[in-house]
Amino acid sequence: MKFYTLLLNLTLLASCSNSALEKELVTTKQKLAEAEQSLGEANSDNYPLVHVVYFQLKPDADQVKLIESIQKLKDIEVLHDLEIGNFEDLKDQRALSDYQVMMSMAFKNAEDYAIYQAHELHLALKATAKDLLASPPATYDYLKK
Repeated sequence: MKFYTLLLNLTLLASCSNSALEKELVTTKQKLAEAEQSLGEANSDNYPLVHVVYFQLKPDADQVKLIESIQKLKDIEVLHDLEIGNFEDLKDQRALSDYQVMMSMAFKNAEDYAIYQAHELHLALKATAKDLLASPPATYDYLKK
């Protein structure tokens, strides 16, 4: 009798373990599918419109203040792939060395770009940059091929 009770308990335990494992497997598969979908949406091919801006700073400008203001643009939902960089002198005479800071970003389309242009974080950046820039920023927009 003890043998049968032990066998019944082991069978119940095994079925509970399998059930828990199956639930865990289903949950893991769902999370994996969500992650794959997010990666597909984040694919840079989905954001073909690229906006590049070059900043020429005043000699006494607070570059950190400008960069911190640029970094806040990441919170704009329609903006993707924000990159910020400083000029690197590689001794190329053709380089745009008058510009100390640049940023680039990508958008799905011109409508998203228009949303970015009117967004309060972008307008705040423009207000901050106004006092730091030696000249208006230079921009270059293009569609990825």
